[in-house]
Amino acid sequence: MASTHPRLHRLTGRRDGVRQWLAGQLIAWGTALSGRANQPALAGTATDSAARLTKRPPESAALASREASTEPPVLAFCPGLREPLSVEDAVLRRDLTLLKREAADALAAFGSAHALVASARLAEVQSLRERLREGEDASERLLAMAGDYQGWQADQVRLFDALALVMRMRVPAGKTFEQVDPGLHAEARRHLESLTVEYQRMLLGEQIGDSSEES
Repeated sequence: MASTHPRLHRLTGRRDGVRQWLAGQLIAWGTALSGRANQPALAGTATDSAARLTKRPPESAALASREASTEPPVLAFCPGLREPLSVEDAVLRRDLTLLKREAADALAAFGSAHALVASARLAEVQSLRERLREGEDASERLLAMAGDYQGWQADQVRLFDALALVMRMRVPAGKTFEQVDPGLHAEARRHLESLTVEYQRMLLGEQIGDSSEES
């Protein structure tokens, strides 16, 4: 039976031409369908995004602005510039067992770092002593290094003594004010405020002392 379609009539006997024509028609049809299917999805996506932006809670926006304005990470390496630990907040919000664990972790890290430096000081003293035996004139330097090492060693002993003391402590589970009679909460808060101020005063005095020594 002869084809009545003009294009098919011209492509009769040429299978490759028919296949190309059919492929072109299918591609065009698929493109038209995908275009119509994508339009509502894109519109819905834009609408959903706008709705999410308009429904964003004020606290989320405030949090984002605070995160954007955070101090640069370099301040973490400058103890004199960072804000001191809020002792009051830590006591009020943390469990006593957590405070003990944090104190032990900090003492263990500081004591380990201190022990490494003290060991390096001892190695320097031993090396200089060997050179002194070989006739090198470094007796004054050896005395200075030995005195420096003794100071590091004494501090190291105190650090590990403090760590052992904290680890041996027995503290009840729960927060601080759960262990205090409700009738004494007001007095306990005033005491906590005075302790916090005293710690901040000690930090300030240490920083001022370090600054005066450097100058």
